[in-house]
Amino acid sequence: MSGEPKVPPSDEGELHPRKLRCAIYTRKSTEEGLNQEFNTLEAQREAAEAYICSQLHAGWIALGERYDDGGYTGANLERPALRKLLADIQAGEIDCVLVYKIDRLSRSLLDFARLMEIFERHQVSLVSITQPLNTTASLGRLTLNILLSFAQFEREMIADRTRDKMAAARRKGKWVGGTPVLGYDIAEAGGKLTVNAEEARRVQAIFELYLQRQSVKAALAEIQAQRWTTKQWRGRDGNEHLGRPFTKRSLERLLKNVLYLGQVSCQGEIYAGEQTAIVEQSVWRRTQAQLAAQQDGARVVTGPSTVATKMARHGGLLAQKGERTERVPRIARLLALALKFEELIRSGVVSNYAALAQVARVSRSRVTQMTGLLNLAPDIQEEILFLRPEEAKLLRISEPSLRRLTATLLWNKQRELWRGLRPSLQNRQVGIQVGHTGEQAPLFGIQWSERQIHPPNMSCYEEP
Repeated sequence: MSGEPKVPPSDEGELHPRKLRCAIYTRKSTEEGLNQEFNTLEAQREAAEAYICSQLHAGWIALGERYDDGGYTGANLERPALRKLLADIQAGEIDCVLVYKIDRLSRSLLDFARLMEIFERHQVSLVSITQPLNTTASLGRLTLNILLSFAQFEREMIADRTRDKMAAARRKGKWVGGTPVLGYDIAEAGGKLTVNAEEARRVQAIFELYLQRQSVKAALAEIQAQRWTTKQWRGRDGNEHLGRPFTKRSLERLLKNVLYLGQVSCQGEIYAGEQTAIVEQSVWRRTQAQLAAQQDGARVVTGPSTVATKMARHGGLLAQKGERTERVPRIARLLALALKFEELIRSGVVSNYAALAQVARVSRSRVTQMTGLLNLAPDIQEEILFLRPEEAKLLRISEPSLRRLTATLLWNKQRELWRGLRPSLQNRQVGIQVGHTGEQAPLFGIQWSERQIHPPNMSCYEEP
């Protein structure tokens, strides 16, 4: 709870408390029960108003404006009432913010740090009416961080249980949700995929077309000429999701999707699925063999034109004739983008994560996943940024393999897990030679400007 406001002495030497304009913020994660006459938001507000009444002698007054977020998660700041609260704070209309508990304001340490930065900049106090906290003292801030750590730990434990449940369902071959794929529809009862006969024939035609053309690029050109698109589907909210023209990445993803073989993938393992296969085993094996051969052949640089293409694509990395192209590991690119996203938010170039997701052309949940890498200890982040591609491939360091680290709050524990994930290369006798690329280009070839944002092609950063 914040300390009592300073009260200046009057001319007569008596103390007259100044008015403290108090805003009450309430939040509930789900919409369940909000249609009741007296719901949890009303209960939170009533308790806060009673607390303000107990401080009338100190000049506290409750503002009439309501800041209620019903049905919004505390894992991010994308909440309409919270945005209005911050706007009123910046306008100088609020002196103190009251919440029932700290986690009503935010469950994320990173987001809470941003909110406290805004509060302190505008000299606004924070009061939790059920938790004795004083944000003006260092001990109070420490207690606050401890409470938030537990709130974040609780949220991450729920997320872990959800992931474990989904993984168990996948191991049994069940469909656990996500974006539908071309060739299948989701059963009305949910939890199962049914074959869409018309789309299934198109999927089979795409596989046959690729095997005939023996090139993703050639097959893509013909698919685009026939105006074939990805899956068109309707969500639970009734919104229609139109199919998109195929790209090289979306075509490769279709050709590698084990769903078409009647299987499901979970954490790198393949399990028998409940859905009916669309592609025959023989066609699948020929397709995968051809994709693997082309992928291996694409790594070898055969001429100056290829060198120029690779340099432009990977932000200036040098490649010599006859050598393998030096690529930045995907996990390093993701972390670099997360750092740049954070810089854009802090500098005010982008107002919020929703605008950032729109600029980057990815979903807000994907932005949240990427910025989760910023929970890693600074020294681990530095090692990831300068990770060699050979090492990343050898040790299988990827976004999924780092999720256990990002879910760990203590940096020492993170470092212990990181050492287990990335043992010394010298002990493994891995000969990785690090070359010098000369003058360093902008990080991974990404150009950013405060006047105009030029994001990279984010298709390669979509969730696998």
